[in-house]
Amino acid sequence: MDGHATDAELDLPQEVFEPAISRPVELGLLGRELELCFQAAGGPVEIKTCYGDIRKIVDALMDYARLLEMVCVQWELCGFHKITYEDHAKVLRNIALKYQAGIGYDYEAALELCRKKARRRSKDDDVGGEALEMGYRSALRKKKADVENSGKPEK
Repeated sequence: MDGHATDAELDLPQEVFEPAISRPVELGLLGRELELCFQAAGGPVEIKTCYGDIRKIVDALMDYARLLEMVCVQWELCGFHKITYEDHAKVLRNIALKYQAGIGYDYEAALELCRKKARRRSKDDDVGGEALEMGYRSALRKKKADVENSGKPEK
């Protein structure tokens, strides 16, 4: 085998992986400008960015690390492949932790807040309110039809 996964091996069930990669992004403090400074081989480097960009980077790194760990289980990886995926996940998580500490962000707290909002939203998705509205509109149409028909002679 050439080391590349087949299409069948890459089949990631949506119900398993979608919750890990889809969640709303709050647009609160996204505009605050930040500077990243580091020493590169060619000299010092400064990157102007903002809180929101760093937060998205943290979210992406943490989500990808979780996906790598989930894939190990889903694909039943073992040996070299499992260790490689787990090590890569650990490195990504460590980078994300440095960045989140730098901007005072807590990925786990943000994730829990999103979960709470999703639970609250699912309670609000009750069809009872829609049924009441449909009944009300139906009653209005019937009343309007009755009023229109009351002035006309019956056949």
